Amino acid sequence: MMFPLSRRWRLGLGLTLLFVGLVAAVYRYLSTHQINVHITSRVFMLVLVLVIVIIVVVLPAYSVIVTNEIRKRRRVEKALTHAKEEAERASKFKDRFLSTMSHELRTPLNAVMGFSDLLADTRYGQLNERQQRYVGHINTGGRHLLKLINDILDLSKIEAGRLEISLEDLSVAIIFDEVVSALRPLAEKKTQTLSPSAEPSLAVRADAMRFKQVLMNLVGNAVKFTPKGGRIELSAEQVEREVLVKVRDNGPGIPREEQKLIFESFYRLRNSGEGVEGTGLGLVIAESLVKLQGGNLGLESEPGHGSCFHFSLPVATAVRERRASGAKVAHKPPKTPKILIIEDDRLTVHLIESQLTASGYEVVSCDQPERALEIAADLQPQAITLDLLIKQTSGWEILLQLKNDPRTTSIPVIIVTIVDQPAMGAAIGADEYLVKPVDKATLLAAVTRCLSGREVSSPARPILVVEDDRPTLEVIAELLKTKGYAVATAADGASARRQVAASLPELVILDLMLPKVSGFELLAEWRADPHTAEIPIFVLTNKELTAQEKNYLRTNAQFLFRKQESWQDALLKQLQRAVGKPQAVKV
Repeated sequence: MMFPLSRRWRLGLGLTLLFVGLVAAVYRYLSTHQINVHITSRVFMLVLVLVIVIIVVVLPAYSVIVTNEIRKRRRVEKALTHAKEEAERASKFKDRFLSTMSHELRTPLNAVMGFSDLLADTRYGQLNERQQRYVGHINTGGRHLLKLINDILDLSKIEAGRLEISLEDLSVAIIFDEVVSALRPLAEKKTQTLSPSAEPSLAVRADAMRFKQVLMNLVGNAVKFTPKGGRIELSAEQVEREVLVKVRDNGPGIPREEQKLIFESFYRLRNSGEGVEGTGLGLVIAESLVKLQGGNLGLESEPGHGSCFHFSLPVATAVRERRASGAKVAHKPPKTPKILIIEDDRLTVHLIESQLTASGYEVVSCDQPERALEIAADLQPQAITLDLLIKQTSGWEILLQLKNDPRTTSIPVIIVTIVDQPAMGAAIGADEYLVKPVDKATLLAAVTRCLSGREVSSPARPILVVEDDRPTLEVIAELLKTKGYAVATAADGASARRQVAASLPELVILDLMLPKVSGFELLAEWRADPHTAEIPIFVLTNKELTAQEKNYLRTNAQFLFRKQESWQDALLKQLQRAVGKPQAVKV
């Protein structure tokens, strides 16, 4: 029976035999040459005994110990490898689950919010006070759930390293104005003072959407936790090669033992004094977004003395400076279109004024809203922008006066407000209705449409809506029909392909996740066919898109709308630009 020896055993045994052979040769040499070997023989015997002990006892014991250690290390390595594989599998499963569930949750949620908006529309009948309150609760709950879903998906993307950041040079003052404009109504409900402070020339290198998201989160938390009558300050200053941004409030402050915990997922402050809504993810996401843009989010707070969240981002080349405040009229050449701004918020006036004057319009700001009708009648501007939340008087009342007075009834009025009631605005006579925050392109497009004054009939060909979720399809179709558009529908890609082949639509609103034939396949086919290559295609989806898919859609689709965001108003505005307003809608 053969017993195979390991390499270590063979080497040890070979060295031992070699050593014994050398000792025996020396002993024989000494004996042959008649040298006294009395002492040498003792040494030889001692060495021989030691060698035997090493071979018989030490080497086997050492081999057993080493073998056990090797086996133990291999077991640990195998366990670690297995754990790593399980973690990777769990991570992939989580990503797949979130991606799938986000679609499954957002699709019915989109229908809930869409139909609740339609119920609130007076075109379908007047609701009593209780019904309006119930519909409001449905819509508020839907928006809260949508925010929770978006937060979880953002956190998942950050943890997986899949969140894309697009850095650009941004005006800090303009971003501040947009954030303050969006959150001021919440602050005014609690009689809080919300004041931004930043040099007009100060610029930061950051992702516009994510920078704004961080500020919205920090300022929103300050509004939420600061008591009535409090003060919230939003400031920025350049410190060496960085821009230091601070959000300071005079609220109750944050206890020291909780200042680290608030940056952990799903943690919410204890003893806040009231039941505060929230997911416990806002600060976690804000901290991660700041790090992704090259900064760090910090906190200074003393209980009873308020809190200050601060972060630094790289400074950028100064963008074009906004117009200084105080000038009422921006002088332009004589035949320049004149726009009257009726707005009592100084920062909003400056923002709209800078956007319009930069595009060549002459701008006049009205600092006496109670005299808005007389000023408009005397000035006879080509268009008017009007806020509805004016302290001295009601924006609704001003709109009624403008539309009922023969001197001003033909002047187009563009509502620019935080109040999201476009149906009421249209009923009273507003020509355009924009919900703050409004970007420059949207504002200029609205002004252009008002000045052109073109009357466009409803398209002879229908707008094709391709959507496999029946409630969402009904929401989109009903929304377009109420605006006077002709609508055709398709519940899957194959049906859409047949309809387009039979008769070209005026425009296609396309979902990407379709049965039988995907939206991407349809888009590729239609763009490759000369007969359909020029059809305007709006993509409306909640699919999580890769960078490659986004680039493809930028090239082959006119617009991309996300179902997880507020898409209705944006879709209608771009639809009006693409095919015009139907006759049923007043221009």
